[in-house]
Amino acid sequence: MHALDAILKRVEEKKGDYATYGFEKLEMAALNTFFDLAQEYDGLENLHNISVAVPRVFFGLQCSLYVLHPKSESMEWVADSHPDQSRREREVPHHIRITEAPYQHGQAYAVPIRGKKTPASQILFHSSRDIIGIFEVLQADELTEAQRFFVQKYVNRIGYSLYNKILAEQHIQHLKFINNLVADIEHNVIVPNIRYKYYFRKIRKFLNVNKEIEGELDTILGELKSQDPDVFAKVSEIAERMIVINRAMFNDQESIEQHYRHTSLFLESLFRPDHFLFGEYILKKSPCCLWEDLVLPQLERYRDRFAQHDIMVSHFGKDHEVSKGIKVRVDKGLLAQVVSNLFSNAVKYAEPVVDASGKKGKRMRCTMSFIKDFFGRAHHGVRFGVFSSGSPIDPEDAVHIFEEGFRVRENDAREGMGHGLHFVKNVVEVHGGVVGYNPDELGNEFYFFVPA
Repeated sequence: MHALDAILKRVEEKKGDYATYGFEKLEMAALNTFFDLAQEYDGLENLHNISVAVPRVFFGLQCSLYVLHPKSESMEWVADSHPDQSRREREVPHHIRITEAPYQHGQAYAVPIRGKKTPASQILFHSSRDIIGIFEVLQADELTEAQRFFVQKYVNRIGYSLYNKILAEQHIQHLKFINNLVADIEHNVIVPNIRYKYYFRKIRKFLNVNKEIEGELDTILGELKSQDPDVFAKVSEIAERMIVINRAMFNDQESIEQHYRHTSLFLESLFRPDHFLFGEYILKKSPCCLWEDLVLPQLERYRDRFAQHDIMVSHFGKDHEVSKGIKVRVDKGLLAQVVSNLFSNAVKYAEPVVDASGKKGKRMRCTMSFIKDFFGRAHHGVRFGVFSSGSPIDPEDAVHIFEEGFRVRENDAREGMGHGLHFVKNVVEVHGGVVGYNPDELGNEFYFFVPA
């Protein structure tokens, strides 16, 4: 059913409901007044007071309002309409209890207040109950059934407004926490991380000094060789060991520094304060060569992982020379993570297959090509794709693979949260690009287009 059709149907149902309710003009005016004032005033305390003030002014009813604390889930008094404020009951009476239906206690009539469940409430609303409070009408023994029914409907309106106000305030607190957390990350993680660049330079300097010492030792060894063969042999052995250690340290230093560069790039791009301030990915675009600046570094980073999983890697095809010089204007940090996600999936999900030549093995192939006028006349595109061998994804699953939290059924036992491809889609689309998937007899290809 079309969304508008569903709404029209619901409006017709509500029209019929109100005709059945038969509310009096004063009762309708009370409902409208509550809604108007609930929107006019900010804050939970004002809403609490409005909730008990409207029945008092319109019908002379004295009321009390109790709400469930969202974390402790214990009932708390929040407001009442008694004219003598010094007599206000701040302790929750014993007869106030959480129930699914309204109930009578002596002269009092208690009605449960219901919230509503939405996707936002799963994140921000702490209470596990549908009941979020109790609205009590004091001295209600003379109310007719019709008046009690009106009170129930009035309390429903309190529930909707109370839920939204609670959710809004928790949302504000949530945003404050996120902003403070981002500031903490920037202060305690990103800024100290920059200092590692200084340490890497110092280590590199010390290693170069060691290399100079190797040269000096080589000169000394040349003099010792003829003068004292025994000392020459001992010093030669020490020098050889030092050379081996120095070479290993050079290699480790290069690997650690490369890892540092990738980590720093990802930290800066993911924890950029503007992402959290505006609630979306905020790009810092700069010109670069997609292959040389983004793809090759990630291939190098994943080289060992591909080897450990016995995955044969190939890249490009007949358009190699054309593709490798293609330039794009992108957020390097975010798009590098897109490429990394695709390579990570290839490592995780590649399976051995038998190719046309009869050889069995795991394979990964990445390709890139320039597509003229892809985004419209004179608006060219770049296509980058990553193929990994294995069973093609089921067509029913394939239509959902870029959705948040979705995981292919046969991969449920493998590590992952179904977030990677959704992240890929978000980042590519915020660049003005598109993502896609192609099944193949021998595997699966994930690809994206971005403007050239």
